Amino acid sequence: MDLKTQVIQEYLTQGGGFRKLAEKYGMSRTTICKWVMIHQGIHNLPLTEKQQQYSVYSMSNKHNTLNAEELSAEALQHKVAALEKQLEWEKLRTEALNTMIDIAKKDLNISIRKKPGAQQ
Repeated sequence: MDLKTQVIQEYLTQGGGFRKLAEKYGMSRTTICKWVMIHQGIHNLPLTEKQQQYSVYSMSNKHNTLNAEELSAEALQHKVAALEKQLEWEKLRTEALNTMIDIAKKDLNISIRKKPGAQQ
């Protein structure tokens, strides 16, 4: 068993903290945390009790008791909102780049866009 698998299994079975494992194996706490989260995501494993206790989501919603359907619907709404924001940002970025290309062509006589039918 390699070191990564050993660390992940030790965290999941013994319930120790990331800091204790980081000290024991002489590596970054963040690295161990990422390994465990990726492993849990790949294998569809639930969060441990410690992860649930200290997760940012549970801290911000301690007073809200939502069932699983409401929780997933709320999570999906947040994801949709984030994706819409990202799409709007990319639209603005594309518009800015197109404007820069147009200005380069007009003012500086630099042809950046590929002409249709041009040979490669």
